[in-house]
Amino acid sequence: MQMKGFIEFLIEMHMPVFTLNDAMKILHHDRAYTVLFLHRGVKKGFIGRVERGLYYVKARYNEYEIASHILSPSYVSMVSALVYYGLTTQIPRVIYVLSTKRRRMLKNVSGFDIVFKKVKMEMLFGYHKESDGNIFIADPEKAIVDIYYFNDVNDLDETVLDNPPRIDIDKIVLYAQKSKKRSVILGITKLLEEHGYQTHARRLARSFRYKIPERRE
Repeated sequence: MQMKGFIEFLIEMHMPVFTLNDAMKILHHDRAYTVLFLHRGVKKGFIGRVERGLYYVKARYNEYEIASHILSPSYVSMVSALVYYGLTTQIPRVIYVLSTKRRRMLKNVSGFDIVFKKVKMEMLFGYHKESDGNIFIADPEKAIVDIYYFNDVNDLDETVLDNPPRIDIDKIVLYAQKSKKRSVILGITKLLEEHGYQTHARRLARSFRYKIPERRE
């Protein structure tokens, strides 16, 4: 199989990231041949190397697709997802990926660092696969909840809730409740209150028996 056919097969099979063993099976060759084949692909710019034994297709996939396929299950979230949706003015060179598995940070993958954050299985909700791509990514509302979950609120623009209908307020309340984490519920409650969503803030606060202080005029 030639390099062109190899790349086309990976694209057809929706495999933005693949291992050395995957390549051996596709090529029907031994390890030595496959290592040399992939080395040539990297040198010619068709393939990128994530780390030893792990590669990605450079010609077709973007950093979000690559990042969300290194671990399974996993999804892109937090400020990285907000950048994708155009809901932040920040332009970080980091892709945050949430997964139930631990993994060390990967540096300079397609020009980005990929940071993996471990979550419990109960927090693995509120994400989807983009219909026009091959990206597993958080809903905008879940990206905000995840920011509070990891206490990275400095990554949140003050105007994030000023973009209706991009943010579903009912959904962010639901996701905060589903997290069952005190800091998330209190943080989202205060965020909603600050943006004038008093009814939603009270509803969320009641789910955690938190009393919103009366505002002084």
